[in-house]
Amino acid sequence: MRFKRCEQCGNRAALAGIWTNIVMVILKFTVGITSGSKACIADCLHSASNIVTAFAIMVSHKIGKKPADSRFHYGYGKVEFVAAGFISLLIISGAVALITVSIKHLINEPAPPPHFSALLMALISIGANEMLFRFMRCAGTRLKSQTILANAWANRADCFSSLAVIVGVVGSRLGFHHLDPIAAIFVVVVIIKVSIKILMDSVNALMDSSANDVYGEEIEMIVQDMEDVRGISGVKTRQIGQKIWVELDILVHPQCTMREGHMIADRIKKILLGKIRDLERVLVNLRPVENDGC
Repeated sequence: MRFKRCEQCGNRAALAGIWTNIVMVILKFTVGITSGSKACIADCLHSASNIVTAFAIMVSHKIGKKPADSRFHYGYGKVEFVAAGFISLLIISGAVALITVSIKHLINEPAPPPHFSALLMALISIGANEMLFRFMRCAGTRLKSQTILANAWANRADCFSSLAVIVGVVGSRLGFHHLDPIAAIFVVVVIIKVSIKILMDSVNALMDSSANDVYGEEIEMIVQDMEDVRGISGVKTRQIGQKIWVELDILVHPQCTMREGHMIADRIKKILLGKIRDLERVLVNLRPVENDGC
């Protein structure tokens, strides 16, 4: 029941992200132009990138749930990581453009300080994005969805960028006229840092990096307690979308027949799939061991 609620939250995450950030983009752009805050305009573009990530969630979830077919024998689960990587590259590209504009404003003559309306807009943005971050992080963590987590952290980065807007506005009003474009540059640095982390996580997943640090010990504890299993010589795991695939090397007595070996392997698969919800596929390889009975 709890997992079904998480799936419902995951399905609503994209729509929540889209509508929240559409409102933020409209408000931030309007306030940024009328108040003269460069940092607020940079924050607006950050929110616009979050809309793209939310659309990526919808597309990747729809494609990732398709069953395996004759073209993709192992399913479409890894589209999650492709989408997350695309999101991060898109955000980094926008951030590079933003930092160029901010440096130009920093070099030029100082502009009049922004209006306090930019400060109010930043406070509203922090509250909205923090709530959205907590909602998406919960759903993304429980569903093992890289795209939802990518969008969650993009919204958390928006909180920091809005905080930089506050610093820029207050500093400019106090006479530090270059503080607003400096705050815009800080916003860009935060965006790039978060995006690089998302990109590296996606690359690691596409390269089948091990998930043993999360699941390895639990798998070994379950299998070692089973009857007819004399030991484990190897555990390999990898993430396919929201699910984990496992390959086990199990030690059995060399006189075990093929039929008995298949029965042991089937029992291991059934128990592991029943006890660890995140597992989708278990491959068991049987290895002989001497001086034991079957």
